[in-house]
Amino acid sequence: MRRRFAVPTDAADEARRRVLRELHDGLGPSLAAIALGLRAARHLVARDPAAAGPLLARLEEEMHTAVGEIRRLAAGAYPAELARLGLAGAVRAHVATLADRHPVRVLVKAEGDLPELPIAVQVAAYRIICEALTNVVRHAGARTCVVRLWCADGLHVEVVDDGCGAGEPEGNGVGLNSMRERAREIGGTWAMGDAAAGGTRIAFDLPVAGGV
Repeated sequence: MRRRFAVPTDAADEARRRVLRELHDGLGPSLAAIALGLRAARHLVARDPAAAGPLLARLEEEMHTAVGEIRRLAAGAYPAELARLGLAGAVRAHVATLADRHPVRVLVKAEGDLPELPIAVQVAAYRIICEALTNVVRHAGARTCVVRLWCADGLHVEVVDDGCGAGEPEGNGVGLNSMRERAREIGGTWAMGDAAAGGTRIAFDLPVAGGV
């Protein structure tokens, strides 16, 4: 019987690509969010020093989390949020870190109880969603965004915003390529286009062995 997916012939090169993706998709958005928070804190200090304290404390915690991510990446482990909260909970936790810094209102809707998913599927889905949300808050000009997750013969995810639209779906940006590659390398599909009511829709499907 043939194997469904080819094994990379250059394991070292594949490992380097994996590390680069983790840095871009995981630490990149986290550090960018911390930088935005520090900018907000700097302006807040001048207006209301007392209010800046809690924000700075939270940013300190997030920096410690980022340091932990570096250590986990070096150890080859998956994000602690996934182990602690599960996929939907980890996505909601990530959304909470964005709430105080961006005007976009993000809703996370997990339809039914998501079953226990393979680690590779959890990591791929989490990273793709985080990267998609980074694109929304930076580039979409959106007011609202909805993330939907459900399982039916695999994991299905939609990220839909009401912003300016998808533009060129085959763009070669690192973020778009990274999302696409993450889905494809575990046998999934990824697509981006205009949402039915305007804005952008990113959708991806990831297979789960044995179905769910």
